[in-house]
Amino acid sequence: MKTLVVMNEKGGVGKTNIAAHGGWYFAERYRTLVIDLDQQANLTTTMGAHVGVVDSVELFAEITRAPSFGALTVTRSTRDLLGIEGADRVCIEVFRDSLVSMASDYDVCVIDTPPALTNRTFAALLAADAVLAPIGINDYSMQGVAELLRAIKGVSNHYGRAEPKFLGLLPSIFDRKSKREREMFEQLAEVVGQLLFPGIVAKRDIYSKAASESQPVWKMKGSPAREAGQEIRGVFDTVSNLMELSK
Repeated sequence: MKTLVVMNEKGGVGKTNIAAHGGWYFAERYRTLVIDLDQQANLTTTMGAHVGVVDSVELFAEITRAPSFGALTVTRSTRDLLGIEGADRVCIEVFRDSLVSMASDYDVCVIDTPPALTNRTFAALLAADAVLAPIGINDYSMQGVAELLRAIKGVSNHYGRAEPKFLGLLPSIFDRKSKREREMFEQLAEVVGQLLFPGIVAKRDIYSKAASESQPVWKMKGSPAREAGQEIRGVFDTVSNLMELSK
């Protein structure tokens, strides 16, 4: 099983949209597990049809396996996840070991993290094979990028493991019509260079509609859905290649 972590310390950058579409995309070809670690539970709501019998918080308490619920299985977010932040840090390793115990049950795991550097985020990084960081094209969301990269390195160093593959900063909710955002995107590309993911997710109303209808945009009708579907499937085609997934 290969594990992709979707993370950014800044909220409102489209993490849930990316994680949900990643789960739907991978489930077309792989046995896929999606873990919702954000107590807001937006991902759980969006992917409710695929929620299994295990809550995400259980993965921290003891080594736990989440039984497969078809091609796509989601572990549910609950408010109990907030208790992980006051727990002994051994829970970070327990979470990692829970995922190890499911290595033969699933091919791909996608983890949506809370918008903060918490025990839950550190646990996800310890279990990660790859990390994708959605970012907004604005000054505020860029402030957390350096901290995010330090967290990836810090967790790996602390636990004596190889760093997960950083797939890049994915411009998300990018308003192509905004001159300011286009200019900021060009500045961003100059500053971060190879850290920038080779693709974008544009600001589109159809993504919100897809979330409310609990289905990927490529299964919806109309040209906006087709365009969005080509866009986000292209992102995950690249992610799949970078993670060297095969079947």
